[in-house]
Amino acid sequence: MNPARSWPGTSYYQVEAGDERANRGALDEDGECDIAIIGGGLAGISTAVSLMEQGVDSVRVLEADQPGAGASGRNGGFVFAGYSLANDMLFKQLGREQATLMHGWTRDAVRRVRERINRYSIDCQVNDAGVLLADWFHDDRRLRAFQGRMLKQLDFRLDFVERETLRSLVDSPRYGAGLMEPGSFHFHPLRHIRGLATQLQQSGIHVHSPSPVTRISRNERGWRLTSGQFTLQAREVVLTTGGYDRKLWPSLQKALQPIATYVAVTEPLDGLAEQLVPGGIAVYDTRFAFDYFRPLPDGRMLWGGRISVADRSPDAIRRLLKRDLRKVFVDMKGARFEQAWGGWMSYARHEMPLLGRSPEGLWYGLAFGGHGMATTTLAGEVLAEAICGNGARLEAFARWQPLWAGGMLGRGVVQSKYWWLQLKDALRAHLSVGRDRK
Repeated sequence: MNPARSWPGTSYYQVEAGDERANRGALDEDGECDIAIIGGGLAGISTAVSLMEQGVDSVRVLEADQPGAGASGRNGGFVFAGYSLANDMLFKQLGREQATLMHGWTRDAVRRVRERINRYSIDCQVNDAGVLLADWFHDDRRLRAFQGRMLKQLDFRLDFVERETLRSLVDSPRYGAGLMEPGSFHFHPLRHIRGLATQLQQSGIHVHSPSPVTRISRNERGWRLTSGQFTLQAREVVLTTGGYDRKLWPSLQKALQPIATYVAVTEPLDGLAEQLVPGGIAVYDTRFAFDYFRPLPDGRMLWGGRISVADRSPDAIRRLLKRDLRKVFVDMKGARFEQAWGGWMSYARHEMPLLGRSPEGLWYGLAFGGHGMATTTLAGEVLAEAICGNGARLEAFARWQPLWAGGMLGRGVVQSKYWWLQLKDALRAHLSVGRDRK
């Protein structure tokens, strides 16, 4: 079957960055290490990088495919602060002091991602123009109220962008005002994670791929991992497989619900992308199931959106996202999507990441759907700190435990919830049009 025409599709990032399979090596002999990390997405790679930066070198990463083959290398490439759990809910659950502290960790992580790109000279097409939250509903008062709450509740500053100014950044009448997050940026996520993996290898840390782990078992020396014909003995094991495996440790992974999202990239637009988004910013909007887009260095536009429990073919994704794009940029109605793809994000019921250690001693970092690149990077730091003996930040995540996600029934409930929230967005958008016309 042609991978470009079936789920999840071949991403633009894969085509642009090229095949790097020759740069990695599968586990080809029995071995041992202090720490084994299962999963070469951003959570696993960031855990290894954080351990490396703390002077731990007996680390191995085992990835079933290639680093970044899953959600970490297939996403929109936005780097900004926050969790999947809404900021207002974070404040409600924790109170101001703790919520400010934990949200601040994600803002620190944005800076850490940027610092590492510089430190390790990672060529990942960084664009520091920033990330803009654009108001789909033309409700300045509500947007300003949100801006004020974020400063008061979380000490989180967002810069208000007036409607007239926003039109100079995004040439579309679809949006009202907006909020810009200082320090936010966007980049090529697959190049980013490959760059981190290369740095690990250059520092003597093995990144084995493709090396799917088929079994984990406890023994008197720690853990025994099986991959192909070979085994790896490790003192500690970290599980960071996200939405792409739910079988290695079922008692934990039953808390994950895989949710699909979709992305597409246009053909080169002969300067049109730069005309429509002249500031080069990345944009998402204030709906629950928002669109997100950003211009690319080669004159294309990346467009993403939709949330579903369904896998769809690239052709179906093209059709869906083309309708969404036309609502924002009429001038792009003739643009063709060259690549379209999807991917699985893993979510927990409480919308926070799963970070901790199981009763058997298995470390885990899972459920990063909706959290973004910075917060997933934060997870790697938190896990590395705990493995090295400082569990203070890990303890802060202990209140969000792995809860059964409901299996197939849970998928139906999730989809129904999404449809309901999308209906509410549509009704609010309809009312906002009427209000703007008065």
